Amino acid sequence: MALQGTIGDFGLADIFQLIGIQRKTGVLELDNGEDGVAVKFLDGHVVGADLRACGVETLLGNVLVRTGRITEKQLQESLAVQKKTLQRLGYVLVRRELIDEDDLVEALRVQSLQIVYRLFRWRVGSYSFKTADDIDYDSKHFAPISAETILMEGARMIDEWPIIERRIKNDQMILRPTEAAKDLDLGMTAMVEEDFDIDLAFDPDGAAAAAKKPVDALQLSGEEQEVLLLVDGVRTVGEVNDRSTLGEFDTFRILSDLMTRSLVEVVEKPTAANIPKKPAGLLQKLFVVVSLTVVFGAALIGLVSLSSNPLAPWRLTGSDTASRELRAYASQARVDRLDEALQVFYLDAGTFPESLELLAVGGYLPEYALSDPWGRLYGYRLSDGGFQIFGMDADGEPSPTLTFSRSFTPTQRMMMGVGQDDE
Repeated sequence: MALQGTIGDFGLADIFQLIGIQRKTGVLELDNGEDGVAVKFLDGHVVGADLRACGVETLLGNVLVRTGRITEKQLQESLAVQKKTLQRLGYVLVRRELIDEDDLVEALRVQSLQIVYRLFRWRVGSYSFKTADDIDYDSKHFAPISAETILMEGARMIDEWPIIERRIKNDQMILRPTEAAKDLDLGMTAMVEEDFDIDLAFDPDGAAAAAKKPVDALQLSGEEQEVLLLVDGVRTVGEVNDRSTLGEFDTFRILSDLMTRSLVEVVEKPTAANIPKKPAGLLQKLFVVVSLTVVFGAALIGLVSLSSNPLAPWRLTGSDTASRELRAYASQARVDRLDEALQVFYLDAGTFPESLELLAVGGYLPEYALSDPWGRLYGYRLSDGGFQIFGMDADGEPSPTLTFSRSFTPTQRMMMGVGQDDE
């Protein structure tokens, strides 16, 4: 069956969903006039993605060079061997012990996902799917990725890219670490880092003012450490992305989060003053930087809504008070995550779940996220065309800031492809 047309008529998400549901095998070719992409499918699973302007072998090699896994000389030598033997470049690199198989698996996955996820930002273009009996791919080093997995992440990207672009306006921006790491109180250990996926703090003035206040330190995730260490006041955002092993979306997202937390700031243009000198005691200073607080980002949620928020982090005094207020911010972040997960569930099922436990059963959220940081389950109630979430404060009293309602109008449900009869 022929599957071709334009993205405007039949969206990319619909294309992937159809291929996944029908477990098709073949190649999906897409073109937007500037870029051409070929995505390989095997039984409805993605097993590779190539750019028209750059073959898979060259692209893989460039990724490994940019991320410092191999040198340009080693790449050219390996490409010469690959051309002579017709073996896959990855096999050649592993055989020459330039990378190990884990490096190759990760590089191939990141490379393909970065290409595919970039497609979700296309607004125009054409597509054509050609079926095949079998697909040639590196089955030893590439684990097939389900179309459903890609759709879930693609939906998140569509939601978050506008937020990211409010701060990361282009890939020529230059960022540098702020002074925030120099005066840290490291007496507090990290809460669960997943509770601080902050995407609501849009006020750069509030962030700049808060950066001058003392904060409690929490550990950054390994991915955040990786990106932060690439920011040096000289590299552009694009160059940071090139050297990151995380892919474009996650690198840009983390840079945006670091800006929100006032851990990095914009440099107008590189000057001699911006070029950092190698500091004495680098390991000690590195420990301070990578231990910088995620509470800072959580505090900005309060700045967005109430500039005089009594829970603002600079009001923290003792460790007990800090712990209570930290958990309050964590609870707000979990309510936000519940809201997002419930919306995704609705898009999948056409209705909201009868209980929050179904979010964990369906893999929409980890089980711990259904409870607040004190271990109490959030309240949940279905209402006419929507839902309500209820949370409690540190003393177990209902909290207005943790009470949330959402409902969709018939028009919104129709736009999401869910009819009223489906509810």
